[in-house]
Amino acid sequence: MSRSDELPVPQPTPGTRAFGLPGTLAQRWNAFAVAACGAVVLVMGYRHRWTNDDALIYTRAVRQILAGNGPVFNVQERAESSTGTLWQWLLAAGGALPGVSDPLRLAVALGLLLTVAGYLLALDGTRRMLRIHRPAGALLPAGVLVLLPLCATWDYATSGLETGLSFAYLGGAWWLLVRARTLRAAHEAPAGRGRPALAPTAFALGLGPLVRPDLALVSGVFLAALWLLWRPPLRTTLGWAGAAAALPCAYEIFRAGYYGVLVPLPALAKEASGTQWQFGWDYLRNTLDPYLLWIPLTLLAGYIGYRAYGVYRAYRAHRASAVAGAPAAPETSAALGTSATGGAPATPDASAAFGTSATADASATPDTSAGLGTSATAGTPATPDTSAGIDTSATAGTPDTPETSAALGTSATTGTPATSTTSAEPDAPAPPGASAEPGGAVTTGTPAEPGSAVTTGTSAAPGTTEAPGTSATFDTAVTPGSPAAPGTVTPGTAAPVGSAIGGGSAVGASLPHGVPVRRWVRWWGGTRDGRAVSRPYTADAVLVGAPVAAGLLSAFFVVKIGGDFMHGRMVLPALFLLLLPIFLLPLGRAATVLAGALAAWAVVCGLLLRPPLESPDDPRIVFDSHTVYQRVLGDTHPVGQSAHTERRLAFSDAARHTLRTGRHALVLRLPHDAGYPVVPLAPHVRAPVAAAEARLGHAGAVLPLDGFVIDTLGLSNPLGAHTEPTSRRKAGHEKPLDRAWVVADVTAPGTRVPGVDPDRVRAARHALTCGPLPELLASAREPLTPGRFWSNLTGAWDRTRFRIPADPVEAERRLC
Repeated sequence: MSRSDELPVPQPTPGTRAFGLPGTLAQRWNAFAVAACGAVVLVMGYRHRWTNDDALIYTRAVRQILAGNGPVFNVQERAESSTGTLWQWLLAAGGALPGVSDPLRLAVALGLLLTVAGYLLALDGTRRMLRIHRPAGALLPAGVLVLLPLCATWDYATSGLETGLSFAYLGGAWWLLVRARTLRAAHEAPAGRGRPALAPTAFALGLGPLVRPDLALVSGVFLAALWLLWRPPLRTTLGWAGAAAALPCAYEIFRAGYYGVLVPLPALAKEASGTQWQFGWDYLRNTLDPYLLWIPLTLLAGYIGYRAYGVYRAYRAHRASAVAGAPAAPETSAALGTSATGGAPATPDASAAFGTSATADASATPDTSAGLGTSATAGTPATPDTSAGIDTSATAGTPDTPETSAALGTSATTGTPATSTTSAEPDAPAPPGASAEPGGAVTTGTPAEPGSAVTTGTSAAPGTTEAPGTSATFDTAVTPGSPAAPGTVTPGTAAPVGSAIGGGSAVGASLPHGVPVRRWVRWWGGTRDGRAVSRPYTADAVLVGAPVAAGLLSAFFVVKIGGDFMHGRMVLPALFLLLLPIFLLPLGRAATVLAGALAAWAVVCGLLLRPPLESPDDPRIVFDSHTVYQRVLGDTHPVGQSAHTERRLAFSDAARHTLRTGRHALVLRLPHDAGYPVVPLAPHVRAPVAAAEARLGHAGAVLPLDGFVIDTLGLSNPLGAHTEPTSRRKAGHEKPLDRAWVVADVTAPGTRVPGVDPDRVRAARHALTCGPLPELLASAREPLTPGRFWSNLTGAWDRTRFRIPADPVEAERRLC
C-alpha cells in the first residue's frame, strides 16, 4: 500500500477553531495541562520525601568514590553493590560539587527533579506525537491521570533510589523517539531535508542497562523502533549500534575485569534470572488492587477499542471506495475512489481524486481538474486551464499504436464513451492485446499515435515497441506537437501530484525530478529521490507500539522474577510505559467523557485509597516502605543520613562501642536478632572493625569507610551473592547467609562464637579452600593488577553462573 492509501486528516486553517478551541487558546491550555501534571508530581513528591535503607547502600559507595577508594562498598574487596550504575556515578558527580556534604540529601533532591523531568518529557513527547497528524487543537490529560494520584508515584519520586532517574530515562527516550518520527516525516517530504544525525539519539536510548539492568529490555525495544522508523543503510545501522552499545559495553568490560562478574551483586542476590510467577502475580495485584486500578485501565482499554474500531471502519470504507467507487453529488469534490455520475456537471474548482471516473457527457468547467487515475470520456470538451491528472486515459479519436497498453488505472476506448475503469485482480489474465497492472485497469487494443509516450511501468502487448524518440512521462500518452486531448498532460505542464488529503502519492504518480512512486512496495515503504519512504500508518504503529511493547515486557519481567518487597516500585515503570501514548488525548466528546471519569477516580484515589502497611496474608511480604520507615525512624521526612544513624539499635550500639575501645573485632548479628556477640578478627582482615548485618545501608552508615561491612543477604558480599536461595518470604532477601560462613571467613581457626555451630564453621573453612571458591574470593580481594583484571575478565561468565550450597556441610560435600 502506498502513501495514497492514507485516510484523510482534516487540517485546520489559521484562525479557525480546532477541537473546540481557537489555536492560541488551545496552545495555552496544552501548556497549562502539561505544567499542571508536572506540578502535581513535584508537590506530592516533595510532601512524601523520604529515604530508605537501600538508599544508604548507594551513598556509601558514593562516599567511597569521593574518598578515592573506587566504586566499592568496602575497601577490602571489589563488590558492586549499586544496582543503578548511572545513578551511583551521578550522585558521585553531584557530591563532588562544593557545599554538598550529605549525598543522601542530594539523592532526594536529584531524584525529585529527575522524576518531574521524566513526566514533563513524556507529556511533551505525547503532545508532539499527536501533532504529527493534528497540528492544532486542545489536548486533555488522560493516561497520566492514572499515575498522578498513586501513593507509590509520590513515594518513589524521592526515596533516594534510582527510580527518579528511571522515569527521566523513560520520558526522555519516548521524547527522542517521537522526535525521530517527526524528523522522518520531514525527511520524506518531496522537498525534505537530508537524513539527520541520529547517533546521539541511539546513544541515549542505549543507556537503559546502566540506569537499571532490567531497562535493557526498554533500550532494545526503543532502538528497534528507531531502526524501523528510519531503516537506514547498513553503514548507518552499524554506526547507530556502535553509539548505542559504546558506553554499556565499555562499562561491562570494566565491570567484568574490576569485579569479576557480569552483573551487579544485587542482581545475583535477587536471582533476577529466576522464575516465581505466583509471587510476581501477587506483587502485581498488591499494586493494582488497593487503588482500584482496574477501573481506569478498563476505561482506557474501552476508549482505545472504540477508537480502533472507528479507524478500522474508516479504513475499510476507504479501501472499498478506492476499488469500486461511490457516486459523488454535484458541486462536491470526488474523493478517495468516488465517481461523478453521467450527466452531472462538475462545478468549478471541484477535483476528482484517487481513481475518480468522469463518465460520458460530463462537462468540466474552467479550472476543473480530474485527479489521479481519472478517465476523460468520449465527447467531453475540456475548457481552457482544465488539466487531467496523472494516469488519465486518451479519449476517442486519439489514435494509438496497435496493442499499446494503457497505464495503471486508465481506460482508453475508441469511438465510445469511457466508463469507469475496470479493476483487475493481481495476476488475473488479460484479454488478447491487453495488459493489466495489479489493481489497475484492463485495456484492450487501444491504438496510440506514432511517437506518443508509453507510460512508465506499463507493459506493452506482445510485439509492441515504443516508437523512436518517445519518452515515458507521467504515465500518460501525449502526441508531440498537437494540443492535449482530454485526459492527457502536455509536456511541461504540472500534473496534480498528491491528493486532497495533503500530499499522498497515487498509483503510478510521479514526484519531483520525475521519480515514479510504485504501488506495490514492501510493508515498510520504498524509496523516493534516493530516500527511504515509510508508510505513515506503519511508522505511527511502530511509534505507539514501542512503549507498549516495552511496558508489557517490563511487567512480564517483574512478574516472572517474583516482584519486589516495596509496594509498587517495580510496577510503576511498566505502567508509565504502557500509558505513554495516551498520556494526552485530543479534545473530543469521547475523550472528554473519558477524562472526566478518570479525573473522578483520581480524586477518590488521591484522597481515600491507600496501600496496606503490610501484606500478611500473602506468602511473600510486601511493605508500604514509606510508612514503615516513617514509623520506625520516628521522622516524617527522613532525608538525611543522620535520620538513620541516630536510630538506637542494639547492633549500632555494639558497633560504636567496639570502635571506641579500638578492638580489632567482628560484631556479628545472629539470626532473628538473637544476639550481637563480638569476637576477634583474623590477622589477615585489613579493617579496624567488621560487622555482619542484614540492614546493609544502616551498617554502612554506622561503620567508617575503612570498616568491613559483611552483608548477610548477599547484596555486597561476593560469597553470599553466589549461594543458592533458601527463603522465599521476602523478595531480595532470599539468600540469608549462614553465620558459619562469616565466622570461617574473617576469624582465626578455633574461634568459638556463641550461637554458631562449630561443626558447621569447620565445614565452611574447608569448603572455602575447595573448587572455584578460592578463585571467587580472589577475584574480589586480590590487588587489581593487569593479570588479575584479565583473569577476572575471562572468567566472568563462569563466575557469574557459579552457585554455592547455602549449607556449609553440603557445600563441603559438593565442592571438596
